[in-house]
Amino acid sequence: MLTRPVLPGSGGDAEAVGRTPWRTLISAVHPNPTVKINHGATFLVTDQHGSVPLEARDTGLYAADTRFISRHELRLNGRRPQSVASARLSFRHARWHLIADDIDSATSDMRGARVAITVDRLLGFHRLHEDLVLRTYGRTSLTLLLEIALESDFADLFEVRRQTWQRRADLQTIWTGPNRLEMRYTNGDFMRRCLVRTLTDRAGITYANGYLRFPVDLKASDAWHLCLQYDLLTDDKEHPKLAKSCPLNSEEEDEHQQHALHWQRSVSRIEPADIRLQFAYERAIDDLSALRLHEHDSSSEHWMPAAGLPWFMALFGRDSAIASMQAMIAQPQAAIGTLDNLARWQSDVDDPVRDAEPGKIPHELRVGEWAHFGIIPHRPYYGTADATPLYLLLLAEHHRWVGDTGELAPFKSTAERCLEWIDKYGDRDGDGFQEYAPRSPNGYRNQAWRDAHDGVIDENGIFPELPIGTCELQAYVFAAKLHMAPLFEAWGDHERARRLVVEAMELRRRFHETFWLEDRNELAFALDGNKKPVRTVVSNPGHCLWMGILDLRRGRLAGERLMQPDMFSGWGVRTLSEDHPSYDPHSYQRGSVWPHDSVMAAAGLRRYGLVEEAWKIIDGLLTAVMCFEDIQMPELFAGLRRAEFAVPVPYRMANVPQAWSAGAILQMVRILLGVEPDVPSGKLYVDPALPPWCPVLTLHKLHVGRHEVRVHAERKEDGSCTVDVEAPTSIEVVRGTPPWMDLQRD
Repeated sequence: MLTRPVLPGSGGDAEAVGRTPWRTLISAVHPNPTVKINHGATFLVTDQHGSVPLEARDTGLYAADTRFISRHELRLNGRRPQSVASARLSFRHARWHLIADDIDSATSDMRGARVAITVDRLLGFHRLHEDLVLRTYGRTSLTLLLEIALESDFADLFEVRRQTWQRRADLQTIWTGPNRLEMRYTNGDFMRRCLVRTLTDRAGITYANGYLRFPVDLKASDAWHLCLQYDLLTDDKEHPKLAKSCPLNSEEEDEHQQHALHWQRSVSRIEPADIRLQFAYERAIDDLSALRLHEHDSSSEHWMPAAGLPWFMALFGRDSAIASMQAMIAQPQAAIGTLDNLARWQSDVDDPVRDAEPGKIPHELRVGEWAHFGIIPHRPYYGTADATPLYLLLLAEHHRWVGDTGELAPFKSTAERCLEWIDKYGDRDGDGFQEYAPRSPNGYRNQAWRDAHDGVIDENGIFPELPIGTCELQAYVFAAKLHMAPLFEAWGDHERARRLVVEAMELRRRFHETFWLEDRNELAFALDGNKKPVRTVVSNPGHCLWMGILDLRRGRLAGERLMQPDMFSGWGVRTLSEDHPSYDPHSYQRGSVWPHDSVMAAAGLRRYGLVEEAWKIIDGLLTAVMCFEDIQMPELFAGLRRAEFAVPVPYRMANVPQAWSAGAILQMVRILLGVEPDVPSGKLYVDPALPPWCPVLTLHKLHVGRHEVRVHAERKEDGSCTVDVEAPTSIEVVRGTPPWMDLQRD
């Protein structure tokens, strides 16, 4: 039987660790007064009133890395209605309730009439449906003029992100009434078209000077209804049909909702004693559903997570691989779409402009105008050093969780090319370590997870000389080779399997010799171009702990360093020490807290026996997420001390939802329960370690191979945990950690 949910600030141990009071937690932090909805890579960003105003330079309706609508504002008799409420009914459906006051009408003897407007917007693949309902609550009818200001600048997504604008000459707006407006842009063989049409039969519709105008006869007892369909097209051949009825209540929408619910219904679910974990887990599942990328068919079971909304709704090698690994505890089969999509874009050429080399897994794929004409190299761009080993880690994870060697057989050649890239190109100078450096002037300077231009700095705040080999790159390669060995063994390549284990252990030995700073009992951040250790104190060692590349002594010392006050803010682990001269808690990667980064550290701390330290990170992040709007974990937030602020301070331009931030919540459950399947061996390892603030945790529908398993753990008074596992007899349940997590192996 589950115990009473633990509420933050409810007394006892919760107060001892300095929880934020519950009354503070339910006051959500709103970093940006915007509303965002999406259907895959089609997304809408509006202000709080549901408008896309000219002065807000990043709002708009986007698809195919292009802004199709750059202005959308309602006017009623020349007055702008104000939003009194907005709701995100699903990740693709939002509703606003607007009020227009002091509306004069020629048919009314009442001055200052009030009109209520309900606006529903529903996104589909390259399509927006907009539904407007007008009502008046007076006793007389009104004659009104509804105007919608519409503009399309067809800006490339990178223009909007960088606020650097390109002049476009060939922009056309074509009105072919009574219900059809087309805005189009062509540049050689590149085309974008926005087609706007009405589904409802309305007389007298006109268009002039950037405004669609609708005469409205509003009766006091009736509602006036208008449906608009926006089709976002990428060529001149497509002529989409109008929907037969309002999609909000159509059979087609019901079917889509069923497909959207398939993910939520298929995933594992939890019953924790801590209600924060319950809320955050359910929201994370919904966020990952929102970030699914399909080619065209949203009902397909094969999809991959985009990195984040709004600016990273695209294929991302690093982010998609990590988020898919985090999601294993929810639904392992979600990884197949990621493995398949990344394999299709694996490079088979050497192209310095795109930092492409044979066997390399891509960083980012874009399809907008700038990518089309090579202004940016994202066709795709391969400027990442970690996506390739992360791909192998995801492949190995899928093998352990699902155990279907035949299903993974098509990826064998992809894996072989990944390993060849790691040894030939990832190791640029043949010293056995991974390094990166851009091969063109426009390439990313930093090509590990801290890819901001100032994300990698030395202890004095200076950019280290290229090429750079960060510590976590070595850890990823170590773990990738070690964990891929059983899969190659299953594929029948025994010699490669043996060789991979030998190479992994040799890398581990040399990593200890080169990256460990014995004088400080710390792990070096990186090696610079002169093979000199970069001694900056950062969060990256947490990734190394997660991968298990350090021995037990060094790992515990590195873990303890992460929990010092200059690194642990109380909410999470800072990306850069508070004591560093370049520390800025409001920056992107110089002192901010990234939830995925912190949870990786928590997983590593748990692995090295620093259990209470892992709990502190998880507790801090759960308290933080309860403060954010809709309980959504953002991409990052400020690294300010928790003791000095009642709530976490947002990073103004963070992506929300964000795949590996949502995935971090799922990974917390794996850490607390110590769940590690080994389906090829027919085993499930379980080793729970529950904190006082979550003394009971049940995981339902855990997918282990083709079976569903229930894991129920409870904390006892002495701090140990009991565990009960309901699993088929074909699965051997082992209490403890699996052999591949053995830190004593050599």
